[in-house]
Amino acid sequence: MDFGFDETQLAVDEAVRGVLSREPASAAAWPLLCDAGLHILGFPEKFGGAGLGAVEVGIVARALGEAALATPVLGTSIAGLVASRAPAAMVADWCSGVLDGQVTAVSPGSAGGAELPAPKVVAGTQQPTISGRFAAAPRAEHAQWLLAPTTAGPVLVKVDARTATATSVESSLRTEQSDAPADVQFELTDARFTALWPECAHERDLYADLYRAVFLSYASGLLSGAVKLTASHLGSRTQFGRPLATFQAASQEIADIYVLATALESVSLFCNWSIDNGDRPSTELDAALFMFAGEGRAAMQMCHHLHGGLGVDVTYPMHRYFSLAKDVVRHCGGERHNLRRLGTRCSSL
Repeated sequence: MDFGFDETQLAVDEAVRGVLSREPASAAAWPLLCDAGLHILGFPEKFGGAGLGAVEVGIVARALGEAALATPVLGTSIAGLVASRAPAAMVADWCSGVLDGQVTAVSPGSAGGAELPAPKVVAGTQQPTISGRFAAAPRAEHAQWLLAPTTAGPVLVKVDARTATATSVESSLRTEQSDAPADVQFELTDARFTALWPECAHERDLYADLYRAVFLSYASGLLSGAVKLTASHLGSRTQFGRPLATFQAASQEIADIYVLATALESVSLFCNWSIDNGDRPSTELDAALFMFAGEGRAAMQMCHHLHGGLGVDVTYPMHRYFSLAKDVVRHCGGERHNLRRLGTRCSSL
C-alpha cells in the first residue's frame, strides 16, 4: 500500500492550508472555504462538485482540526461522500443548493440511542414520510437540508418549519465561545424525504463509516494541533534558565502524546484509503475512536497541564482543542460506546 499523496491530494492540502492561513477565525472561514470549493470535494462532478473521495475530504477535515476550527464543512463533507453513492437524479437539487452555500445538517442517528426510525406511508397517499428525533448535527444552525440514517438507509429531508423542529444544542466550545456555530437537533413529523440508497438499505452501516471516518480525520488533526501548540510552548518558555522542553518529564510526556497523534493520523488515513477502495474499515474506526475518546482525552488534559496556567486561559487557543475534542466524542460516542461496537463486531466474526 502506498499512502503517499498524489498531485491532486497535495493540491487539496495546499489549498485548505492556504485558506486557513489567511483567516483563522471560525466565523469567517466557512465562506472562504466555500469560495475555494473545499466544501464540495466529495459531490459528483456532473453537479459542480470535485468528484473526489474520502482521502481528499479527510485532508480538509484534518487541517480544520489542526486549526481548531468549527465550521459546517465537516457535515457538508460527509454529505458529499453520501451523495456520490446515490443515483444522480435524487441529488440534483441538493447539490445545486450546496454549491450555492446552503448548509446540510448531518445527524449520526436517533437521539438518545433509540432505534432508527422507519419510513411510513400516510393513508390516502403514496408519499412516504419519516418521523423521529435525530441526534444533534454538528455546526448546523443555518441548515436547509437534513441528512440522517433510517431503517431504509440514509434519507435527505428539505428542512421545512412545518415538519421539522430545530433545537440548538450547546456544544462544549459554544459554552466558552458564544459566537461558535451551534449544533442542532431535529425532530421530524411526517416529513417527506428522499431515500438516497434505495437499492441498498442494508448498507446503513456504510453511512456510519463515512460519518465516523471524516470525524476521525478531524480528531487526528485536533490532537496534532494540540501537540504542535504545546511543543512550541515548551520550546519557548524557560525555567531555571533552561527551556521547558529540556526537562525529562516534560519531554517524555509530549513524546507519548506525539506517538498517539501519529497513530491516529495513520489509522485515519488507512480508513479513508480503504473507503475509496471499496472496503469497510468499521472495526478500525471503532478502535480508533475508542482510543481517541479515552487516550485522546487524557492527552488533551496533559497538554493543558504542560502549559501551566496559560493552558486554561480562554484567550489562548489550547482550550479550543480540548473543547472540540469533547464535541467529537459526543458526536461519535465515548469509550464504552465504541468498545461495545468493537466487541459486538469482533464477536460476530
